[in-house]
Amino acid sequence: MRARLAIYASNQQVNLRDLVLRNKPAEMLTVSPKGTVPVLVTADNEVIDESLSIMLWAFSQTDPDDYISQATPNVTMNRRL
Repeated sequence: MRARLAIYASNQQVNLRDLVLRNKPAEMLTVSPKGTVPVLVTADNEVIDESLSIMLWAFSQTDPDDYISQATPNVTMNRRL
């Protein structure tokens, strides 16, 4: 949910796909074999599969409400989980 909120707050255009976790699509498992959600595949084919990393990606694209500067000091734009 927090990844979706960050995508919305940063005005990013993405294709959202809801799925049933007990019936994971092969396409999802191909890009993210660990099979957890959320998963974001960027236009550059980078796979981001942690919600905090997706949030940081979204706000690195655009941060109209300046959330990153308001974040706690241990959260940085370069963090990847």
